[in-house]
Amino acid sequence: MTQKEQRASLLTKHHKLPLITPALAQAGVIVELTDSFDTDTLGTFSGEVPRTLSPLDCVKTKAKLACQISGLSFGIGSEGSFGGGPAPGLINWDHELLCWYDSSRGHYIIASASGPVPLSDLETDQLNLLHQHLLQHDAAQGWIISHSTGVIKGLTGFSAVVQALQQTKLLKSETQLTQSLRLSPDLRAHFCPSRQQYIQQAAAQLAERLQALCPKCQAPDFWRKELQLGLPCSVCTYPTQRVKYFLKKCDCCGHTEQEFPSEAFADPAYCPLCNP
Repeated sequence: MTQKEQRASLLTKHHKLPLITPALAQAGVIVELTDSFDTDTLGTFSGEVPRTLSPLDCVKTKAKLACQISGLSFGIGSEGSFGGGPAPGLINWDHELLCWYDSSRGHYIIASASGPVPLSDLETDQLNLLHQHLLQHDAAQGWIISHSTGVIKGLTGFSAVVQALQQTKLLKSETQLTQSLRLSPDLRAHFCPSRQQYIQQAAAQLAERLQALCPKCQAPDFWRKELQLGLPCSVCTYPTQRVKYFLKKCDCCGHTEQEFPSEAFADPAYCPLCNP
């Protein structure tokens, strides 16, 4: 993969190209934009189009479509989803997937990155509360206004919000709205700085996976696919829930290798016998 440059098509309409190209350039990949397909038809964050595919199925579909539309052998799809994480319901959690599709092999490579996103909704009829809410978030974050007769997307900054309220006659006075409305973060990638950093991290992982060649068949993505718990306790050698080894596997030829962690034993703090 690193011996010569490869061209790949990225299917997106939300300006993800500059987030992905720098990392993949390090792996010898030239990424070209394909935007003739409306990816919103596969589902939207704001709910106008229901999401019927799982994030994994959706990102695979996008990568495959990128190949079909562009005619290139390699396609890239990107898909984000919110939910889960270490504290469901308490912390908003973003999970980003990038998919590399090799149409000649019918082979998918999935890279991922995830983390918290400090975003929240607000429902109010007071303009000053809208202003205060925006000040608590990244100035580059976009917003969506949902009111009784529609939805307004892509609003960045308080002045844009006020202008939208004026145009839709939702301002009753300088301080009060004509109705209670919901202000929600616009989660599309080009309006969400929090997502952008995780997309960049996923791109960096994808570049690494493309350069991780199988020692047997030289296919990319010779990567940790499984793990085995049971690292012995350093005091009593009882198996703990720490990783004993990772299993690197090639999905093309099936070759596997064990990769052991740097520590040969687990701290007794993780041992159910020494630290019950």
